[in-house]
Amino acid sequence: MSKFFNSTYLSQLIIEKRVFSIIGCLVVLLVCVQGLPKLTFNPDIENMFPENNSTAQLARYIDETFIPTENVVIAVNTTDKSIFTRRTLDVLETMTEKAWTIPHSVRTDSITNYSYVRSIDDDVMVEPFIENALDLDEALIKQRAKAVEGEKAIFGSLISKDKKTTIISITLDPPLVGQEAALTETFTYLLNYLDEVRLSNPELDIRLVGIPYIEYLSPRLIKSEVPIVMPTMLLLIFASVFVLLRSVAAIIGAISVVFMSLLSAFGSMGHLEAVLNQLVITIPILITTLALADCVHVFSIYFQNVEDGYSSKESMIRSLSLNLQPLFLTTLTTSIGFLCLNLTEVYPLRLVGNGVAIGVSLAFIFTILFLAPLISFFNLKAPKRTQSQTKFAKNIARFSISNARTIFWAVPAVSVLLILCIPLNKMDDDPTQMYSENYSSFAKDTIWLDHKLGGTFPVSFLATSDSDSISDPVFLAKIDRFTKWLEDQKAVIHVTSLANTMKTLNKSMHGDDPAWYTIPENRELSAQYLFFYEMSLPFGLDLNSSISQDRRSTKISASLKNMSSNEYLQFESEVAAYLKHSGLAKLISLPSSFRVVYAYLGGIVINQMLTGLLIGVVLITVILGLFFKSTLFSLLSVFPNILPIAVAFGVWALVFEKVSFMVAIGMGSTLGIVVDFTVHLLSKYNLARTDMNLGPEDAVTYAFETVGFALIIMAMVLCAGFLVLNTLSFLPLHDFARFSSIAFLLALVIDFLLFPNLLIRFDKRIYD
Repeated sequence: MSKFFNSTYLSQLIIEKRVFSIIGCLVVLLVCVQGLPKLTFNPDIENMFPENNSTAQLARYIDETFIPTENVVIAVNTTDKSIFTRRTLDVLETMTEKAWTIPHSVRTDSITNYSYVRSIDDDVMVEPFIENALDLDEALIKQRAKAVEGEKAIFGSLISKDKKTTIISITLDPPLVGQEAALTETFTYLLNYLDEVRLSNPELDIRLVGIPYIEYLSPRLIKSEVPIVMPTMLLLIFASVFVLLRSVAAIIGAISVVFMSLLSAFGSMGHLEAVLNQLVITIPILITTLALADCVHVFSIYFQNVEDGYSSKESMIRSLSLNLQPLFLTTLTTSIGFLCLNLTEVYPLRLVGNGVAIGVSLAFIFTILFLAPLISFFNLKAPKRTQSQTKFAKNIARFSISNARTIFWAVPAVSVLLILCIPLNKMDDDPTQMYSENYSSFAKDTIWLDHKLGGTFPVSFLATSDSDSISDPVFLAKIDRFTKWLEDQKAVIHVTSLANTMKTLNKSMHGDDPAWYTIPENRELSAQYLFFYEMSLPFGLDLNSSISQDRRSTKISASLKNMSSNEYLQFESEVAAYLKHSGLAKLISLPSSFRVVYAYLGGIVINQMLTGLLIGVVLITVILGLFFKSTLFSLLSVFPNILPIAVAFGVWALVFEKVSFMVAIGMGSTLGIVVDFTVHLLSKYNLARTDMNLGPEDAVTYAFETVGFALIIMAMVLCAGFLVLNTLSFLPLHDFARFSSIAFLLALVIDFLLFPNLLIRFDKRIYD
């Protein structure tokens, strides 16, 4: 069995049985692609929620207990002095009525259908705030314009303080199965209708925002951009490869491996019933670049042998003999690096990790068992620049060796200085600002609405009565105290609370006397007020959005100023301190919403990635030690494997400062790729030391001659492929691409300068 661990024997076997090898790969491809139709796409932004995180669980629980708060919002701004004109109010009333007919809508809230409570003589009236707008006289419209200032539930939330901007909030409930189709139906209907309204009302500025709108846009962004981005990326990558290979046949062979790897990887994910989302675009980028790296290494040694006069068949055997072990090792270590993403509690990240690991493994199989045997049938000419490329790489080795003392101290010193900058990074994830304006004005419109109305950072608090009834005056007094405290906070724009509703009802029941704007003191009376109010509400506008079905819990909603993740975390710490100090911590939860989860997301992913990074480094270090049978090699490999990622994080702090969750992903995913640089240099160095009996300096020179230029091209290919992501509208991918590219370039520098000198200084083995 030992011969099956001999790379020379395996290389000869593969080429001798090349027909069977090629057929076997085609069979694997055929089996894998059967899974492609099983792939599904789910744009739900909640897929990014960490699964076992308490904040995410609270957000889900609140949405399950009450009507979800992530509604689609139609924002309307007028050029008039206010929206309180017959024409504008009529448009709003018509749009509100139309909103009820939108597919999958379950509730619509606007200023026109707001349930206005007022006292007339001894009766309490609950009626729409605006009804039959065109028939209203000017006096009533002015009265409503004045009255809205006293309605805490809507003034500052449904309508701006200057009364020039208002929103129509539409709650959607699309089915979980077929959500993309349901959202398409909803927004096709809604967008067509809004186009009609804009056309007939040019004086109104009408915009659409809300998380469901993002979820509608996401698959369209991908479908519209992938046909442009993927060919562009492939063109750049293959142009970079052509600089090294200068062979059309080699490029065609590499393209074959790439497409076979992509089809097989996505087909395999289909067999595993994977559900794709916005991050899916990273998978083909990663697989393509890594598959090409395998091809480059095989062709690089192959052409060097062709240049030396060997036949195509013998050249490929010699290439496989040198590359089989390091390519297997890099595939293993790369897979480990990406499989470490399974330590995150975010499903799309695990999907990326598993998808790339599968794709990289298949790329290795297709490179070794399909491409190499296929190329061995043809007599390809070596590129004219093979010798000049080898000479260029050799000169780098000479520079590194001749400046060993300076490099040995300078590179670690600069690295430490940059690593010390890491604390300057600031976490910031805003799901409303994740899309550029290339395709949609959503991000800009969200900021516009924040300036006009404020409160684009919604949060909810779950308040649960300790007396099993929300009508308990003691409980209502406690949430009233908390509501008042919230309203006094600078970060808070607006608060909606059952306490305010009960005080309004109590006042209305006493002839609108302001002195009665207090919590009812009697529990039975409080329950009667609430029952009467609910019975007076029109169908579809009940209190299920703020009161649980068991009548034990209520939701307190607040709209915050738009803020960064760090600013929100500071606000939350102030809330937690107040709840604890006031004795309300057991009754009222910490704030939660999709924005809150995203404020935590980057930190959560970074912590989990650090754990994954640590485990990955330990596993890779152990594997390298076992593979090369050298504790020294395994320990020395830690520096070029981990330094590029750490230093890249420091560089990021100086250049970009803001860290999104995709930077954290880049921090975790680049490990598997960075290791490739180390492994290829180390394998050729070790070969020169053990099989060719070369000294450390000569072994370093040999390693650079054989793989140095290939590693340069590999870095170029990786950076070219990743930087194409900067053209996508999904902005977090820009961070992922930039961080990864920085890490790749740093890895190349550290592997070319520091690593060779570590080997020369510490490798004291002596061979006869």
